[in-house]
Amino acid sequence: MSRDFLLEIGVEEIPPKVVPELGQQLATLAQELFRENRLEFESVKAYYGPRRLSVLAQNLSEQQPDIEREVKGPAKKAAFDTQGHPTKAAEGFARSKGLSVSDLIVKKTDEGEYLYAKELVKGKRTPELLTELLPALIKKISLPETMRWDDSGLRFIRPIRWLLGLYGEESIKFTLGRLESAPETQGNRFFGQRKIPVKTIVEYFEKLEANGVIYDQEKCLRIVKDALLQHTAQFKAKHTAPESLLEEIANQMEHPTAVLGKFPQEYLSLPKEVLASTLIEHQKFVPFVAGDQALPYFVGFRDGPEDTDGTIKAGYERIVKARLFDARFFFENDRKRKLSDFAKDLRSVVYQEKLGTIWDKVERTRRWAVEIGKRAGFGQLPEIDKTAFLCKADLVTSMVGEFPDLEGIVGGIYATLDREPSAVAQGIREHHLPKNAGDPIPESAVGTAVSLADKLDTIVSLLLTGEAPTGSRDPFGLRRKANGVIKIALEKQLNIDFFQLTRDTEEMYSFLGKHKGFEIVEEFFSERLYQILLQEYNVPYDILNAVLATRDGNSARVLRKVRSLEKIRGQKEFTELVIGFSRARNITQGHSSLREFDSQLFKDEVERDLWRAYLKAESQIAKLAPNEDYAGIIEQLLKLKAPIDTYFDAVLVMAPDRELRQNRLGFLNKLVALFFTLGDLSKIVVEGQSAAMEPKNAPRKS
Repeated sequence: MSRDFLLEIGVEEIPPKVVPELGQQLATLAQELFRENRLEFESVKAYYGPRRLSVLAQNLSEQQPDIEREVKGPAKKAAFDTQGHPTKAAEGFARSKGLSVSDLIVKKTDEGEYLYAKELVKGKRTPELLTELLPALIKKISLPETMRWDDSGLRFIRPIRWLLGLYGEESIKFTLGRLESAPETQGNRFFGQRKIPVKTIVEYFEKLEANGVIYDQEKCLRIVKDALLQHTAQFKAKHTAPESLLEEIANQMEHPTAVLGKFPQEYLSLPKEVLASTLIEHQKFVPFVAGDQALPYFVGFRDGPEDTDGTIKAGYERIVKARLFDARFFFENDRKRKLSDFAKDLRSVVYQEKLGTIWDKVERTRRWAVEIGKRAGFGQLPEIDKTAFLCKADLVTSMVGEFPDLEGIVGGIYATLDREPSAVAQGIREHHLPKNAGDPIPESAVGTAVSLADKLDTIVSLLLTGEAPTGSRDPFGLRRKANGVIKIALEKQLNIDFFQLTRDTEEMYSFLGKHKGFEIVEEFFSERLYQILLQEYNVPYDILNAVLATRDGNSARVLRKVRSLEKIRGQKEFTELVIGFSRARNITQGHSSLREFDSQLFKDEVERDLWRAYLKAESQIAKLAPNEDYAGIIEQLLKLKAPIDTYFDAVLVMAPDRELRQNRLGFLNKLVALFFTLGDLSKIVVEGQSAAMEPKNAPRKS
C-alpha cells in the first residue's frame, strides 16, 4: 500500500533569485531521504514560491520493509579463551541481541576475526519515520545566507512561520525549533485567508488556488509571459525584458497580475538604454519598443487581484515618472562636458591601494590594447587606443553613479554624442563583454582588443599583488574575467599566446617591486582553461593534462591540439606510441637539465637508427608546426614508434658508465622535447594503465 505525501514550509518572503534553487534542493533531499530509509515512491515534485517551499511525493510506501543485518561484536580473540570457551564478552554480546553464543558467526575483516550477530530489523511505519526525519530534512537545505528569529537556535533563509505535513489524510506531527506542524496552510498575503485548515492533499491544492496562490511556478511564469504577449499584440511591438526578469517576477509573486502603465512622451528623448535600466533594473517593470523606438508604456506586476480602481497603476506611474525625471537631470548635467573631460577626472579616483588610480589602470590598458591589436592583426590601432583611453570615463558621470548597470553603455552613448568614431563608441560599449557566463563576446575588433586588455590588466595586476581567489572567495571576479578572456580567444580563434604577451608586458608592473611572480598568472589561466575545456567543450581530462603540460598560453591553439589528439587516441598504434613515449618521459624525469649529447658517442646501431628517425621527424615537424598541422605532426611522431620500441628493447639507458649514461639521457630529453610540440603524452591514459579519477593531474585550482 502507498499514499501521497506533502511537506510545506511556510516562510516570510524569500529572495526571488534563490527560490527555484531551494525548491529543487528540497525535492532532491526528500528523494535521498526516502531511499536512505528504504521507502519506495513513484515521483517527487517541488512546488515553490516567495512564501512557501513544498514537495509532493506520489505513492510513498506506508512502511519500511524488514531487513536482516549483521551486527559486529567483539574480536574473536577476546570472545574465546585459549580452550575455546566463550568469555563474558561473547556471552554479553549474544545476550544483548537475544541470542546464544552458538548463534553467533565469526567473520574475517581487515582488522582480524570478529563475532557477528544476525538480527531482524522490523520496518517502521512511514508516518512514524517522517515525524523523526522531517526536521533533519529541512535543516539539510543548503542556504546562501541564514538568519535567526527566536531563541531556539534554528537558522533559515527567512523566518519559518508554519509547517504542514500530510501523508494521505493523516497529519504528520513534528517539531522544528519552537514551531510545531499543524494541518493548515496560509493563502495569499494580500487577499487570501491567513489560516486554512486542510485534511487532504487534494484539498490543500484546491484551497491554495481558491485563496490566491498559484502554487505551480511553471504556471506562474506562463501567466507573466501571456500577459506580456497580450500587450505586445496591442501595441504591435515587443517587450525588452530578459528571461531572467520574467522568472524573477514569477518567483516573487504568488498571484502575478499585470498592470499597464504609461509615462510622459517627453522622456522618450532619453537613450533607450537609460529608459530600459530605469524600468527593468530599478523597478522590475517591462518596457516596450517598436523597431528601435522606445514606447511610453510599461507593464508592472502586482501580487494580488486585478487593479480595478487604478490605484496600483497610478502608484507605478508616479514612481516611474520620478525616476525618469532624475535620469533626465543626470543625463543633461553630464552632457555639459565631453567624455574626454570625464576621463581626466579618473586621476583622482583610487583603483586599488597598491595599483594606483583608475587613470593608471587606463594607461596600462592602453598599452595592452594596442599590443593585442598588433598581435591579432586587427589594425585600427588609433581607434583601439582612443577606446581604451575613454572606456572608463563614464565611471565618474552622474548617470553611472545613479545607474551602475549602465557602465560602458553610457560611455558609448556619450562618445556617439561627442562625434567620436563609431568604432570607438562601439568599442566602449563592448569592452565589458562578456560580463557573465552566457553573455555575448565583443563583435568588433576594437571592442575585442580593449575587452581583453581591460580584463588582462585586472587579472595580472591583482594576482601579482596577492589577490588570487581562494576557494569560493573571489571578490574581484578574477575567475569570471579569465573565463571571459578565454571565451573570446576560443570563439574568435585568436592566435595570441597570452603567456608570452604577459611576459612581454612585465616591465609595466615594475612599480610593484617584489611581487608574486608571473608564474601565478600562467597557473591561474591554465586552471581556468582546463575547467572551460573540460566542462563546456567535453575534452577528456587526460588529453587536457597532456596538452596543458606544455604551458601553451594560446587558448585556441590548445583546443586545436586536443581535438587532434581526440581523433586518434583510439588507434592501436597511437596507444603503443604513448606507452613508448611514457618510458622515455619517465626515465628522463629528474634529469631534464641534461640536454646536450654527441651522436658520435652512440654505441649501438639502434641508437643511430632512432637518431636518424628523430632528425627526419624534427625536420618535418619544424615545417608543420608554424601552420599548426597537428594531424601531420602526429603522423610524423607515429613514425618514431618502431625505432623507440627497438631502442628500449636493446639499449640500457642508465648505463654504468657516467658519460654514456648522460649522453643517452641528453638524447632522450631531445626526443621528449620534440613530442612536447604537441603535449606530454605520458599523461594520456591508455588501456593497461590505471586511470586516475578525473583531474588528478589538473592544474592547481587558484
